[in-house]
Amino acid sequence: MSEVIKQYSSLVNWLEELRRMPEEYWLEPIHEGKWSTGEIIAHLKAWDVFVWDERLSYFLKKSNTPPKKEDVEEINLNAAHEAKSGISKNALIDEVIECRLVLARKLQEVPNAIWEEKIQMSHSWVSLCEYIKGLVEHDNHHKQQIEKFLLNKGIELSKQEV
Repeated sequence: MSEVIKQYSSLVNWLEELRRMPEEYWLEPIHEGKWSTGEIIAHLKAWDVFVWDERLSYFLKKSNTPPKKEDVEEINLNAAHEAKSGISKNALIDEVIECRLVLARKLQEVPNAIWEEKIQMSHSWVSLCEYIKGLVEHDNHHKQQIEKFLLNKGIELSKQEV
């Protein structure tokens, strides 16, 4: 459990490094037809908020009621709009860091027994540990996309623990 929370929280260190990214690249798509770094970062925040608002309670209550089906397109569209709303790079990074740290602290308060108990989501059963590991993999996917984009621009972020 503590290792999973550590991995989940490690995004904060990477986001601090991302502050070095030049502003001119922040809203440039990372590839043709793809989101910009700013949109990806807003997307990570949107999913942290969703986990806080909609998922964590199901694990804590051990509810038999299936979790609310997320509207992936709506969540992602709203995140993209937020990134392009005029919010500064550093302000958005600050918000994402705050969300991640709040959620990580909340996860640390979850009793150990709940981490391995499975609840039903859609047609599968998943534990909180598996769910958070999936979020870490999601983070890493987007970190790699952004780092590749930055490398193509001649910018390398310092290496962080995974």
